[in-house]
Formats: sequence, structure tokens, C-alpha cells
Amino acid sequence: MQTLVFLVLALVALVPAPCPAAEMQITKGLTHYARDMEYYYQKPRPEVLPGLLRTLAGQGVLGHGEKRLVTAAFLAELARERKASLEKLGEGTQAFPGEARADVRRTLAWAAHLAGLADEAQLLASLLTEKDATLRGQISRSPAPLSAWQANEPAVPRMFWGAYMASGNPLWLDRLLNEAERYARLNAAGRQGEPGFAASAAAAALLYDMAPRHAAVKERVRARLAGASGPEADALRLMLRENGR
Repeated sequence: MQTLVFLVLALVALVPAPCPAAEMQITKGLTHYARDMEYYYQKPRPEVLPGLLRTLAGQGVLGHGEKRLVTAAFLAELARERKASLEKLGEGTQAFPGEARADVRRTLAWAAHLAGLADEAQLLASLLTEKDATLRGQISRSPAPLSAWQANEPAVPRMFWGAYMASGNPLWLDRLLNEAERYARLNAAGRQGEPGFAASAAAAALLYDMAPRHAAVKERVRARLAGASGPEADALRLMLRENGR
């Protein structure tokens, strides 16, 4: 199983490259911030958030719907735990160029909603403009907080992982493991046409990619394996790179 690391490691192709030196600098910036996000829960550094948003927006990452939602989920978890201020991050966008500023503000608006903040309406009023009417409608029709979302499409497990990167809360891993086990059951039964199958497959693929990179993820998978059997156990062993039955 393979999945795109939903961050920005494969997004350099979206960036104009006026010269080789500039391309090298862009690659370094994107990779640097991707790593900051992936391991943020291990070493929280709120001071990197403005630069992270500037880089992601400046390279067009936040203009992509799914990557915007994953980043919003990451920020929402920090805001929910009062470890980041969405209001201050929004104020810091004043110096950003036009479209980059708009993409950051739209990301922050989603974050306010996914965090379930009491002042969501006030934040949305400060972050969005009349041009964002369609986005306002999408946000208003979406569940809140993020924990209320059902994994009915592949973007949602990746949002759960975005939240996990921010806090290391194992509850997000459990949501992913539930979906991964569902994938194993459905796949073994030949029921790939079931609603949400692609989302469950995305969760399994994500855990397969991340378990070797994160000791806490590997430990959670191993703990789940202790009580598993059948296709679920096979899938969990695969994440752990274990072939024994």
C-alpha cells in the first residue's frame, strides 16, 4: 500500500522554477516545513507556524482543497488545545501577497470550524470576505468539531492524521485504526464497492506509511494487534512489517 504524504513533499512540481538555485531553495523550504508538521507533536514550536503558513500558501499548497483541510485540521487541534491563536495567525497575514493571504485565511476559517471554537462566527467574519460566500456555505454545512466527521472520503482520514501531528493524541490514531480494520474486512470479503471503502483504504495506507516513522504509531498498532485476528490482524502485521501469523 502506498499513499501520498499529504503534506508538501511532492508539491515542488507545482512551483515555477526560474533557475536551478531557486528550485533548490524552494525544495528545502517545503521539505523543512513538511517535517516540522509531521513531527510537531514531538517538538511543538508555535513560532514556526507563521513561516509554515507563508511557505505553504506561497507555493500554492493551500489552494488545493484536500491539503487545505489537512492543514486546517492540524491548526484546529492546536487551537482546540489553546496552543495556537488563529486570530493572531490571521492578523499575521497582512504582509502576505494577495492570493496567498486569501488561501491562509480560508485555511484558518476551516480551522476555526474544525476546532469547534466558541468564537467561530467572529473569526469567520474577520477572515472571510464577500468573495468567500461559497466557502461559508461549505463550512456551515460541515460537522464540527473534527471528531464529529465520518470517514466517508479519503480526505477525512488524512485530516485525522493532521490533527494527530499537532497533538499526538492517540484518539486520532484509534479513528484511523478503526478505518484500517474496516478496510481489511471489506477487502477480504471482496466488498470494495461499499460506501467509504476508499476512505478506509486511505487510512490503512497512511498507517502503513507512518508506523515505521513514528514509534508512538507503531506502539498503537501493536497494541491493537494483540486483540485482533483474521484479515484485521493481517493488515496490522503488514503495517508493522511483520509476516508471521
